[in-house]
Amino acid sequence: MENKDNIDNNKKDFSDNNDRNVNQCQGFLLICCCKCIFVLIFLYKTILQQSHVTHDYVSPGGSSYWIPVVSDNIKPKINSIFDSYTTTLSMYYNYASLAGFDVRLGPFRTTESGITTQRHLLCNREVHGTNKYNVAEFVEQHNHKLFGKDNMFLSRTKRKLDYSQEIFIHNLSKQNIGASRAHILYSGLQGGSDIRGGLVSDFKNSTRNLNSYIGARDAKFLVVKMLERKKNIPSFSFDFKVVEKKLNSIFWADETAKYNYNAFGDVVSLDATFSMNKYDMVFVPFTGIDNHKKCVTFGAGLLSREDASSYSWLLRAFLKAFKKQPTLVLTDQDSALNKAVNEVFPMSARRFCMWHITKKLPNKITSQLATNSAFRKRFHSIIWNSKLEPHDFEKEWKSCLNEFNISNNKWLQEMYRLRRRWVPAFFKDIPMSGLMRTTSLSEGQNWSFQNNTLTGSYLLMFMMTFEGVMERQRRNQVFNDFNTATTLPRFITSSPIEPHASKVYTRKKIYQVQKEISDSDNTYFQMSVTSNNGVDTIIVLEKQTNITNIFQVTHSTIDGSYKCTCMHFQHVGILCRHIFCVFKYYNIEQIPEEYIMRRWRRDVVPTELLKRRFSNSLLDSNSDMTAIEIFSNVDRCVSFLSHDASKLKSYLEELNKLKKKFVDDCPAPEMPSRESFYNQIIGVELTNDAPDIDNPSDIRNKGTGSRGKRLKSKKEMLEKVCSKPKRKCALCKQMANHDKRNCPLKKRV
Repeated sequence: MENKDNIDNNKKDFSDNNDRNVNQCQGFLLICCCKCIFVLIFLYKTILQQSHVTHDYVSPGGSSYWIPVVSDNIKPKINSIFDSYTTTLSMYYNYASLAGFDVRLGPFRTTESGITTQRHLLCNREVHGTNKYNVAEFVEQHNHKLFGKDNMFLSRTKRKLDYSQEIFIHNLSKQNIGASRAHILYSGLQGGSDIRGGLVSDFKNSTRNLNSYIGARDAKFLVVKMLERKKNIPSFSFDFKVVEKKLNSIFWADETAKYNYNAFGDVVSLDATFSMNKYDMVFVPFTGIDNHKKCVTFGAGLLSREDASSYSWLLRAFLKAFKKQPTLVLTDQDSALNKAVNEVFPMSARRFCMWHITKKLPNKITSQLATNSAFRKRFHSIIWNSKLEPHDFEKEWKSCLNEFNISNNKWLQEMYRLRRRWVPAFFKDIPMSGLMRTTSLSEGQNWSFQNNTLTGSYLLMFMMTFEGVMERQRRNQVFNDFNTATTLPRFITSSPIEPHASKVYTRKKIYQVQKEISDSDNTYFQMSVTSNNGVDTIIVLEKQTNITNIFQVTHSTIDGSYKCTCMHFQHVGILCRHIFCVFKYYNIEQIPEEYIMRRWRRDVVPTELLKRRFSNSLLDSNSDMTAIEIFSNVDRCVSFLSHDASKLKSYLEELNKLKKKFVDDCPAPEMPSRESFYNQIIGVELTNDAPDIDNPSDIRNKGTGSRGKRLKSKKEMLEKVCSKPKRKCALCKQMANHDKRNCPLKKRV
């Protein structure tokens, strides 16, 4: 009877207040701090929607109010004691969710020692620190309808994104997937947008809030994060340069990149890329070719200026990290970059990337000639033929230009003057210069970086995107190693050398070796052998239609070495068909070890090194892998049990037991601050001793417009116009890429 009287009194008090102010919900939960004897009032913030099950009442003044019907076990009880403020909040949020109203935080009071003593949860139209808390008073009534269970997912509490959802949005942003698409993907994975909270606007707000948090501290966040990684992982290299308190340049490389460089760093390609970040800093990756003939990134830098001094700083940072110069450096024709390479890498051979040069060709000749298949075939057969001697190249070049009447083309004249810097016939003696044919892959790798970077990304977000691309690149290395180890190529000859080669070379390289072995059987024969002072000289003939090429192979009977005048081994890294032809004369059934280059062997880079994730410490990496393994195991179990409803239900019951053990029955943890939450997402926290660095600004590089974007050629702009669908012009009545506003006929009039 006493409880009933209390409820009736509460109803009366509520109705009196409600008559005075029908727009304000006066329901509250009164909780007292047992030690401090303070009162913490929690006012409900609720939303007018379809109701849950409620009791409806009308006050004497004619106003309606509602009391939700929920289990007594859920309702807050007077004199109930809770161990912490967080536990009290959790109890009331749970009650609000089941009752059909929403809650938001309002003003609060604390003691000088920081203990919470009073807190309001406010209603738009208008519960209780380390001490125990006692429920002093509880009023159930609301002056509005409560929203229905079908619409609970629209409440603020249900729409609030948890840490896993924020991480989901953040991870997708690193794959160039924005908030709207992220919401579509998440809804699809969860079985609908009403299964687990968050609207499109909430996903967008999450991205906006994170970007706002990074904001003007972007450069500082990045530098602190990289310095922390360098401190905790000694094999990680990081250098940065600050000019007038603004970040000017950075360079970084990790342990896996260094291992790749030691194995495949004979040829390095440098190609600057634009539009990769919010500040238009130039992105410069150092790219090579691995043992599977795929791109591998050795390191990278960001520069505010595309001048010789900036490139020199970057190359010195690279040399400081890797300790040795590459054998061959490939660049475009950028004068500033080439000046820096000559200065910092004096021991390296420097050559222009042929892909960049041949890409320019259509813009330098007439459109009619550019589409002439006979010219293209003839021109490319001359410039790419590494078997030509220099004088043969010069003869063929002049003949080709005369044939197609382009001898007076200034660009072609300039390219001929620079022929020793880019034509393979002039540097086939340089080790591994044959990889110049694959440097177009570096352009594809740059596209991969661009394709996965959101426009206007902060430096911190760009770095995370870079790390994601690198992890995929290294996962592909692991896959290619696995494919080589678990499959066999189809043998195309009866030579015993072929099975041996398949056991030492990667799958991609064995195909090239097979072609050399096959051609040695089909198109070559040994004509004569002469011996002199322990050196055998073998003449090998290549018979083709109307052409007979003669090659000379020398074999030292003293040290067992082989050399061919075609210099294919020095140029490409595998033995030529002429030496394979000679092997038959000496009955050699295996490729000598000294002619199997390590860079083309299997398993050059340890798998565990390729699978290592980017983190600020090894502990962070282990923690990440533990979380990933948990998610993976749950997914695997659900997938395995998906066709057995009873076992799936049993599995759910076991998960609920674990949840009760590790979550429900444990003291509720203190909620992290918004700052701590964002620091956890971006993986860095600023301290008082953080360097004072501002974001880059006022960046304008040569060849770019006012916003740092690359200027497009006339051909590119014309191709873009022509790619658009044609429409009928109202003035000239023609199907064209213009309308009456910019019709050529209008200009003539």
